[in-house]
Amino acid sequence: MEQRTTANVMRLRKSIVEHPFATLKYRIFGRGLGGAPTEISLATMVYNLKRMVKVLSAQNLAAALAP
Repeated sequence: MEQRTTANVMRLRKSIVEHPFATLKYRIFGRGLGGAPTEISLATMVYNLKRMVKVLSAQNLAAALAP
């Protein structure tokens, strides 16, 4: 992790990780600005859930959300 990466490693990463991610993103959110509000809403929700887990702990959060 602390070493600089090479161009070959970046090409490999681009083909393995970034292409499928972009394809999924396109299929879920569509083209253009139409999917941007959905994407930012999901990102905000995930951020808030992660903060709640840190503050309350996963067990306390699950207990608070249980019916």
